[in-house]
Amino acid sequence: MPRVLLVDDDIAEISAVKRVLARAGHQAVLATNGSDALAALSRASPAVLVVAATCESGEALRRLAADGAAAALPLLVLGETASAPAGAAQLARPLDPAQLADRLAAALAA
Repeated sequence: MPRVLLVDDDIAEISAVKRVLARAGHQAVLATNGSDALAALSRASPAVLVVAATCESGEALRRLAADGAAAALPLLVLGETASAPAGAAQLARPLDPAQLADRLAAALAA
């Protein structure tokens, strides 16, 4: 079961995305800020990062993009932002669960 690190400070959103991940057969590891996400990365590397563009007003995405271990992982950004790292897939909000599942499958296959 692939591990997915999900980073979002919106509790309702993180719960909804977690359900989509579980239905798609992924194990979600949750973090509500950049510091928690970096700590989770140091414990065990996930297969994919899923980060909300608005988490901590974009700070979580910037911190993860600057981290060497995180930068080596496939990244899906929830929401669209000009500050997304090159190569990151961006998913428009409101999220389409089928599109999220498809993008996760593509990221894992790459």
